[in-house]
Amino acid sequence: MGCSRIEVERLVTEKGSWESVRPWPVYFVAAAIPISLAAVNIAKAFIFVFALVALLAGLMRRRRLPWLSQLRTPLVVAVMLGLLAASLFYTAAPFGEAARDLGKYGKLLEIPLILVLVRSRREALIALALYAAAQTFILASSYLLCMGVTLPWVYKTVAERQSIGAVFSSYLDQSIMTAGLAALCWQLRRRVPGRFGPQLAIALAALCAFDVLFLLPGRSGQAALLTAIALALWWTLPRHGKWLALMAPALLLAGAMAVSPSFRDRIDAIVIEARAYGQGDRTPTSTAARLNYWQRSVEMIEERPLAGWGVGSWNDEYRRLEGPHLRKDAADLRNPHQEYLLWGTQLGVGGIALLLVFLVFAARDAKPFSPDVRRAAWSMTAMLAVVCMFNAILFDAFVGDYFCVLLGLLLALGVHGEEAPPGSRGQA
Repeated sequence: MGCSRIEVERLVTEKGSWESVRPWPVYFVAAAIPISLAAVNIAKAFIFVFALVALLAGLMRRRRLPWLSQLRTPLVVAVMLGLLAASLFYTAAPFGEAARDLGKYGKLLEIPLILVLVRSRREALIALALYAAAQTFILASSYLLCMGVTLPWVYKTVAERQSIGAVFSSYLDQSIMTAGLAALCWQLRRRVPGRFGPQLAIALAALCAFDVLFLLPGRSGQAALLTAIALALWWTLPRHGKWLALMAPALLLAGAMAVSPSFRDRIDAIVIEARAYGQGDRTPTSTAARLNYWQRSVEMIEERPLAGWGVGSWNDEYRRLEGPHLRKDAADLRNPHQEYLLWGTQLGVGGIALLLVFLVFAARDAKPFSPDVRRAAWSMTAMLAVVCMFNAILFDAFVGDYFCVLLGLLLALGVHGEEAPPGSRGQA
């Protein structure tokens, strides 16, 4: 036993072994997150193992991770997962289904585990650079596909990808991730090395915005992009011009509708379908189906507002409420395409409050950071808050991992006490 402990201590203290490979799983997941869910799952397994080794090594050497005590987001994550796990004792869903749905929220652990493994500004910047490189590759591929170029690495058909501009993942995931890259490029532009680094970052942000608004049909990605643009204008414009930031989303929507007929048709379809649903038409259009899921979720919360129905219960309760009106295509659906309502059905009104607390503390933890990192973290948190209104983001696999990884990296970048980069001014 003594020998094994000595071996472990030697392993974790040798500069050429443990310290050099400790952040590699984070680098792996950062590079994989825009490309492959399978690779992300492998990277998450390595993150868990490496973080466990790091924590055990710290316990044996009696070394703490002081930066973790500065943050409250990891604690909130622990509370969220703990309450979901506790609801297994009363959930209305079969235990196997409930446990599987609980496992989907395990991605929230990526935030504290990344903070365990990333221990310097340099490591955080390397991981963010790897993510940006991978996402830029996806962006370039998207433009080439839209120009009719055949790419050997795009193995899915257009029907499988649901959009000519989608590369590996669905257009929904890709549009949200591309909007996130636009926000990061703008907010962290002064950290891009080279004489023309900031200008290149701005150009990349513009290419991302055009791709999301005109080449990809994901409306959630467009909402995320408009949120990032409004925040960027709010922080950039002088006080007397901040009204433009409030009007920017509406002006951009009007401009996009005027320039792109397909974009205008999608917006018109939402309005028409929502109006028809409000008048009693139950034709299973995309908008009507989503409104139906939301209506049933509100009814579930009204029935059990305090404790909810337990983790994994949404499908069973939805089928119960729909009764004979249940459509075959919705029989296996496990979430209402709305994260707030999903937490409300599982944990009651307190579940919605808990999700809001998570978002608030993620933003609050970033408050002491330098202005550019703080604004990048706040942009990512605001984008997550917005897209959660239209999708079960933390429940879904790909894009939920994306937000957890990026929030973990931005918190790691900010918490290690870096100085603000040259030229960075102003307070958020």
